[in-house]
Amino acid sequence: MTVRYTIADCVAANARAFPDRVAIEVLDPRNGSGTAPVATLTFADVWRRVVGLANALGTVAAGPNGSMVAILLPQSSDAALAYLACQVAGAAGVPVNTRLAPAEISYVLTDSGASVVLAAGELLEVARAVAAEVGGVRVVDTDAVPTPDVAPWPGPAGAGTSDDMAVVGYTSGTTGFPKGTWWTNDGWMTRLLQWSATFGLSPDRVLSTPGPIFHLSYGGLTLAALVVGARTRIMAAFEPAVAAEEYAHHSDFVFLVPSMLAMIADWWRANGRPPLGALRVMLSSGAPGPMSLLVEAFEVFPNASITEAYGWTEGGWVTYETKVRGALVPHSVGWPMLGSEVAVLDDDGRPCAVGVAGEVVSRSVVPFLGYLNKPDASAAYVTPEGFTRSGDVGIWLADGRLSIVDRVKDMIISGGENIYCAEVERILIEHPDIAEAAVVGLPDATWGERVTALVVVRPGATLDEAGVVSFCRERLAVYKCPKSVVFAAELPRNSMGKVQKFRIVDDLTGH
Repeated sequence: MTVRYTIADCVAANARAFPDRVAIEVLDPRNGSGTAPVATLTFADVWRRVVGLANALGTVAAGPNGSMVAILLPQSSDAALAYLACQVAGAAGVPVNTRLAPAEISYVLTDSGASVVLAAGELLEVARAVAAEVGGVRVVDTDAVPTPDVAPWPGPAGAGTSDDMAVVGYTSGTTGFPKGTWWTNDGWMTRLLQWSATFGLSPDRVLSTPGPIFHLSYGGLTLAALVVGARTRIMAAFEPAVAAEEYAHHSDFVFLVPSMLAMIADWWRANGRPPLGALRVMLSSGAPGPMSLLVEAFEVFPNASITEAYGWTEGGWVTYETKVRGALVPHSVGWPMLGSEVAVLDDDGRPCAVGVAGEVVSRSVVPFLGYLNKPDASAAYVTPEGFTRSGDVGIWLADGRLSIVDRVKDMIISGGENIYCAEVERILIEHPDIAEAAVVGLPDATWGERVTALVVVRPGATLDEAGVVSFCRERLAVYKCPKSVVFAAELPRNSMGKVQKFRIVDDLTGH
C-alpha cells in the first residue's frame, strides 16, 4: 500500500488547526520599507494559494518518469509555495537558479524534461524565450494565477504520494554540466524533520529567509517552518542594514552563508556595534569562512547560539556543531547529525584512523537516489557500502568531530554558491582568442573564495580582462564569471601533461 504523506499535507493540516496564525511575511528592502512586511499570509492563506497554484498546473503523473515543473520565480512567498503546489499536483518541482544564463536554464529544462515552467516578474520573458527554444514547455505566469476563496483538503485528486518524486535539485558536476539530484516526498519530509529536530526549529520560532529559496537549503528550511507551524519572514533581496534591523528586533532563527555574515558584520562595525539581540539561533554553512568572522559573530549576535552545519547537495547536511566561544577548533564541522552515518575512507575504501586524511562519505535515513537520467554518474557517486561521496578531504579529531582540510573536487565556493572550475573553463576555451585556461579559487574576505582565471592567449591575438569577463557573462551566471583574469605564457603542468593548479594558487597568492 502506498501511503499519501507529503509536506503539503502537513501544511494543509496546519491550515485547519490554526488558520489565522501568521505563516509568511515578505520583506522587500528594495522599496525602502525596511523590515515592515509588504505581504502577510496566514496558514489558511498559504493553503489556498498552494491549491491555486496547483490548479494552474493541473493534475499530472508523478514518479521518476513523470511530469517535472521548473520553478523560475523571484524571491517571494510563491517561490516557496510552488514546491508544495507541485506536490499537490502530483509533479516534481525543479527549482531553477534565477541567476543562470538563458543557455543554462535551457539545459536544466531539457535535461529534466520539464513540461511546465512557473515564472513571474522580470523572469517571465526569460522563461518564455527559453521555453520556446526548448519546445513543448508551457509557461505559467504565477502573477496571473488566482487564489481560490475556499481550498479543499487534503487537496485535488491525483496529488503525490510519499513514494513519488518531490524535488529535483540541480548541481554542477566536475565535468561542468549540471546534474539533477532527486528525492521522494517521504525523503524530503524526513530531511526537513531532521533539520528541525537538530537545529531547534520549533513552532514558536520566527525564521528569517534571507537567501534564495531556489537553493534547497533555504527552500527546505522555509518549508520546514511551514511544517512545524513556525512563522517565516522572507527577504525579497538581501540588504545588510535591513538584515541587521531584522535580527535586532524580529527574527530569532536564521541560516547565513559566510558572505552574508561578513556583510552584516561590516555594517555592524560601521554603525556603532549595536547588539542584534533578537536572534537566538544562527546557522552557518555553504562555504569556508575565516575563524575571525566566527569569533565576531558572538559579538554581533550576543544572544544567539551559533551552529555550523556541513554537507553537500547529494548528501544533505551530515554534521553539525554548536560553537563554544573561546573553544573554537579551526576547520571543525562537528559531529554526525541525527540520522546520518559519516565515515572518512582511504583510497581503498577503508575507514581512516583518527588524524588520518581521507574522503568524507555519508549515508543516512534519506538516501541518495541518484542523478536524474545519469545512471553511470549515479553509480560512481556511491560506494559499494552505500555511502555517498562528498569529494572533500577530512580527518576525525580525537573527540569525534570531523575536520575538513581540503577538497577532492575541483570546485570553488563563493558566497555560498558552488562553482565548478570545469564549467567556467569550458566557456573560456570557447573564446576564439584563448588557447588554454585554468580556473582556481583564491581566498576572499567577503565571498570566501573568488573565481580567478589563468589564461593563455593564442599567438597574435590581443585580449584583456574586460573582454574575457564580458565573454563569460554572456554565457554564464554572473557569480560564476571570473572576478580576476591573469594572463600567462603557459599553464604549469606535470610530466603527464596535467595542469598543476596548486602551483597556480601558490604563484597567485605568493606562497
